[in-house]
Amino acid sequence: VLPFPRQVRVTQELKHTHAEQLSRLHMKHQTECDLLEDLRTFSQKKAAVERDYAQALQKLANQYLKREWPDSPSEEQADHRNMYCVWRAYLEGTVQVTQSRISACDNYKVQVADPAKTARLHKEQQLRKGSVF
Repeated sequence: VLPFPRQVRVTQELKHTHAEQLSRLHMKHQTECDLLEDLRTFSQKKAAVERDYAQALQKLANQYLKREWPDSPSEEQADHRNMYCVWRAYLEGTVQVTQSRISACDNYKVQVADPAKTARLHKEQQLRKGSVF
């Protein structure tokens, strides 16, 4: 028994619609995976740039901390109204801030880049499972 011509056309239209929807879903899924990869890569590069900046700033501050200034009072005589003491405190503060910044860069990688990679791998795995059908 042959199916009615109208029934064949409806079946073909449904197959076409289904294939189109699968294609769109695949494209959306791939775009999201690409976005997650971009997020991960950007995060890693940003953390590296900020880490390099913090290390360079720390090195610079440490170079100035090693200098001996003429007529510089000893630690016991430190008076924050003295410009040498203020300068030393500023440099020491800079070193502390750069150490915090380096730590923040390491945490940033752990909190953003690694989870983004995991999420992307999970999405790709879902896509492969969905493509089997």
